[in-house]
Amino acid sequence: MALTATDLEGGCLCGAVRYRLDPAAATVDYCHCKMCRRWSGAPVSAWAQVTVAQFHLTKGKPASFASSAHCQRHFCAACGTSLYMTDDEGRSVGLMLGTLDNPEALAPTAHGWQSRQLAWLALSDNLPRWPEDPPYDLE
Repeated sequence: MALTATDLEGGCLCGAVRYRLDPAAATVDYCHCKMCRRWSGAPVSAWAQVTVAQFHLTKGKPASFASSAHCQRHFCAACGTSLYMTDDEGRSVGLMLGTLDNPEALAPTAHGWQSRQLAWLALSDNLPRWPEDPPYDLE
């Protein structure tokens, strides 16, 4: 697939794994769940969710593990960067915004799993907040 003017690119810290995505109709949000915190090592994760057809690996092959009964999390085996997750039904790819070459290209529009937000994390945005999965979540 040829790179278009609207496509975004990203990858891991060491450059062994690279990807490209079409951000059209991407769902972009924060996730406060415990699993995402542990996987990212951060108090909150910022994600962009796209259909499988909108995401393409362009270099390398990430390692993966089943983090739940319904999804796989993919990471660089060389440097450990958490890259993206996929659902077992093959509907979507949720990629970490911090792995984009230009992470400012997409901005979160909501918070998922607000019920799990850490008490000491103060966020002053006025974005919609969902106690658990947002209703539009594909996974």
